[in-house]
Amino acid sequence: MEQASLLCGGVSLLHNVIDGKHHYEVKNVLTHIRSTFVRKGDKILMINGVNTKDLPPQEFANVLSAKSPILTIHQASINKVINECLESDAMQPYRKKKITLRFRMAMVREECLEGEENGVDPPACEWESDYTEDNQELLLVSMKKTSVAVLRGRGCDPENPCNSCGSHECNLNEVVVAAEMCKVTSVAKQYIKKFGERKQWISLVKSNPDQTSLSAEITIYYYTSNILPELGRGVPVVLNFTDSSNFLNCTLEDDKVVLKIECCGEKAQLMKICKDDKETWPYVFYMTTAKDGTQHFESAAHKGWFIQTRQAKIPIDTENGQEQMNKSFHFLIYFNSRT
Repeated sequence: MEQASLLCGGVSLLHNVIDGKHHYEVKNVLTHIRSTFVRKGDKILMINGVNTKDLPPQEFANVLSAKSPILTIHQASINKVINECLESDAMQPYRKKKITLRFRMAMVREECLEGEENGVDPPACEWESDYTEDNQELLLVSMKKTSVAVLRGRGCDPENPCNSCGSHECNLNEVVVAAEMCKVTSVAKQYIKKFGERKQWISLVKSNPDQTSLSAEITIYYYTSNILPELGRGVPVVLNFTDSSNFLNCTLEDDKVVLKIECCGEKAQLMKICKDDKETWPYVFYMTTAKDGTQHFESAAHKGWFIQTRQAKIPIDTENGQEQMNKSFHFLIYFNSRT
């Protein structure tokens, strides 16, 4: 059994109805420490022995908020094939460094960075949001002083394929979730986007006193690279939220370049990154340093787009940061109001 530990952060779940049955799949996982109790793509099959296929979202949330629910989680087998590409198109980490990064959850063009250096505040940029559909609604299960304990379950029957995924190499884990207090909230449609943008449920960052930026402890992983066309763009790096499995990631959504926080459960995926690999290339940024010492990070996948950083003048107060996180954990259940 994996030892119980207090968690801050959250899990977002996507609800779908297929052939009249309810399905709950993990959309994203963000925790302030490394945790393996659930990962992106997992499916919640049962809660306290009740099949989730028979639970609509409101009932699912109510059962989840009961005292110490036991979740039966299906984890599909991971494709452990190592990325293969020419050495001239690959990069590998060689050292790391911890910093305090002050930034906004936004990607901006280079001219915006130049405006900042000249004292001109760039235009407001959209924050990344999990909200994607007009008819999507959200149930929020808030928990205080939450701990999880993972019972390593059985693997699927090697003789018969799994009913959920058809594989022979998946796992079924039972996870006990204990919390001092639970509350279920139905978030009104007009507030979903704002809630998603601000990421209040992620205890990875803290707001700076100026309320215009965030701060976080980041571990920079430096990579060696032989990709000749990219050599003039800066030092290739990957940005990890220190002591967690969460990384900054730049991707394209609805034709917009957005900055996201993504959980990469298998860090081995980032030990060798191949150019233009759809899974790992968005984690790469090219780092340069401005005259005032501000570090700039250009997306490798989207040339000319930079993380909107600020000069790190305000150090993180670790003690106050822990108080600010207040040991809260959330399950966000996204569902279609028309189903």
